[in-house]
Amino acid sequence: MDVGIEKSSLLRAHACGSPRARAEAPAAGGADRTRHSGVHNRVVLARIGPVTLVNFGLIAAVGGALAAWVSLARQEQAGMRPETYASVLFVALPVLAVIGSRVFSLALDWREFLVAPWATAFKPGFAFQGGLVGAAVGVVATAAYAHLDLFLLMDTMALGFPLGHAIGRVACHTYGCCHGRPTRLPLAIRYTNPDSKAVRCSRMGGIPLHPTQLYSALGSLLLFVILATVASGQVRAGEIAAAFLIIGSAGRFFVEFLRGEPTGKLLRLTPFQWVSICTFSCGLALLYVALGNPLHGRFADTASFLESLRHAAFSVYPFLVFTVIFLCFGIQGRQVGSFSLQTSRLPRAPH
Repeated sequence: MDVGIEKSSLLRAHACGSPRARAEAPAAGGADRTRHSGVHNRVVLARIGPVTLVNFGLIAAVGGALAAWVSLARQEQAGMRPETYASVLFVALPVLAVIGSRVFSLALDWREFLVAPWATAFKPGFAFQGGLVGAAVGVVATAAYAHLDLFLLMDTMALGFPLGHAIGRVACHTYGCCHGRPTRLPLAIRYTNPDSKAVRCSRMGGIPLHPTQLYSALGSLLLFVILATVASGQVRAGEIAAAFLIIGSAGRFFVEFLRGEPTGKLLRLTPFQWVSICTFSCGLALLYVALGNPLHGRFADTASFLESLRHAAFSVYPFLVFTVIFLCFGIQGRQVGSFSLQTSRLPRAPH
């Protein structure tokens, strides 16, 4: 879930999730709550009293668990003995990723935070790139704690992360965040559910939009296959992580041109594009350093990888990652778009 704010959209974003905005949302969608078709209009998983469970949290948690499973198997395949440090790695990573994504989101929403700090604090908002930075901190800290080869550990995480990210973008698809710009292409989608972020925040209900979340999901899935193919041969420690940063950053940079959420710009580029430039540069620097490392074939044996996958499937760590992500992303308040259990605590939209 990525959140961005520009000055011209402040009032619209401030109204996001408010009672007034919710009242207006069905008109924007052009349909009542029971007639919304498509996976992209399936926001709510269940409502239990004052708590709302959203599909975003469930799907993102599945993605995180699968990424942890593959990464754990790669570490076992590489002979890194993950049982000696996994309790640190797979607890620190999801927690730091959540913190990083939330902090980045609040930094983007600083104008809204100044206007209504309490309401902004209780409004769900997460930015993937901030989560990536948080996860990177966790990887570096774990490598230092367990005296691991940092480059090799980064490679194992990079081999699993794109799979989790691909599924996470499907989660965005159901929530209506990270949506695209209007388009006339046949593959366009229309958000009509008033709970969807594209309707209640961006006011794009019923408008045909680029399914940018699915573009990103397919790109991440392709990246997962590319990195697995590269790993099947002789590689240098750090090369896989470098390729992940370079290719992933380039993909995010160009998809950003098709995204439609209100986001401020600097020199015609969004904050996410500037971060993509930074991560792309980090990837190039990492590749330069990695080229000095010796070749190895620790990931080349398919049979050992499949055996490691089987063994990692019975580990508790993917389940821990699932639990942390679901608790952080899947549970919202009485109404979608707020962590508050009381709808009255949200501000009314200014006239």
